[in-house]
Amino acid sequence: MAQSAAWPEIGVVVCTRGDRPEMIEEAIAGITGQDYPGRVTTMIVFDGSEPDAAMASDDPRRPVRLTTNTRTRGLPGARNSGVLALGDAVEWVAFCDDDDTWLSTKLTAQVQAVREHPDATFCTCGSQIVHADWTRHIRLEKPRVPFADLLDGRQPAMHPSGFMARRDALTGDAIGLFSEVIPKGYGEDYEMLLRAARSAPIVHVPEPHLRVRMHAQSHFAGRWDVIAEALLWLLERYPEIRRSRRGFARLAGQVAFTRVAVARRGEALRWALRAFLTDPREVRSYGVAVVALFRLNPAWVVRTMEARGLGAP
Repeated sequence: MAQSAAWPEIGVVVCTRGDRPEMIEEAIAGITGQDYPGRVTTMIVFDGSEPDAAMASDDPRRPVRLTTNTRTRGLPGARNSGVLALGDAVEWVAFCDDDDTWLSTKLTAQVQAVREHPDATFCTCGSQIVHADWTRHIRLEKPRVPFADLLDGRQPAMHPSGFMARRDALTGDAIGLFSEVIPKGYGEDYEMLLRAARSAPIVHVPEPHLRVRMHAQSHFAGRWDVIAEALLWLLERYPEIRRSRRGFARLAGQVAFTRVAVARRGEALRWALRAFLTDPREVRSYGVAVVALFRLNPAWVVRTMEARGLGAP
């Protein structure tokens, strides 16, 4: 997998259901406005909706193409449809959610970073989390992230809108495409990071090069049973996580919260106890116990944590 000496052609996959038109316009503007010297092709994948022809562009340096999800319905299948539709001329594939925006420096910074590591197959970058009341830089001070670090937990700084991977690694055996069997596609970004890090340590650019919106339009907001099913799938698919005290406690704490959120308090407390016994530092075990015992509204807990910049439970 030799690196291209010139600025390689990059393809960008943006998946959409067509229900956030103003946001996707901003996402496309952030991609076409990159200061990157090479060619950047944007592939917009419409998942369950008809393509909007007005979004297409034949700009020779920044073309925008449209396609539909021809694989499993949902984000993983849509992303994979986009990867395959880009074609072999593209050396690297980047991803951007339709509600996020890249800063103009993103692709240049990432390509410069992977050039320093000839074995690199995957790269991420820092981000700014934008809430209605605050903006926060999610930072990870590591130029390379190994598999063991990801077993300890999903790194918030490694957002999927910052993903960039070699296309031949995604279409071949080195990494592979996004999982289309993970329940409802939830957590597919974390699962991809685990597989990518198995191939080679992930190159990470600490500086923020994208803006991630935190808003109520998340397609998984409140879908607690779906989230629980996907978390349990990850634990089964990656038994190595159980060997990481921190990683298992984190996932057990998340499962506990999904159970208390649907009033399954006994199950929630059992998972919270597992998290506590594995690693007493896992704060979700305490939070779940408080929610279960005092019958607090889980939605209120989520809003309170997000309003303080702490992320979802």
